[in-house]
Amino acid sequence: MEEMGMTNEQYKGMLLDELEDWQEVKELAEEAGNEKILSKAQKQIDKINEKLKF
Repeated sequence: MEEMGMTNEQYKGMLLDELEDWQEVKELAEEAGNEKILSKAQKQIDKINEKLKF
């Protein structure tokens, strides 16, 4: 039986979509001056960028 997995392109596309969402959250946090959300968003952005290095 063949496994139904994602291709690298699909995975990368999903990560890029997620990255875009977190960048938007980060911008909103900056506008609101919310350091806690800003910090969390930056951590997620950094994690996604690491995953995109394949």
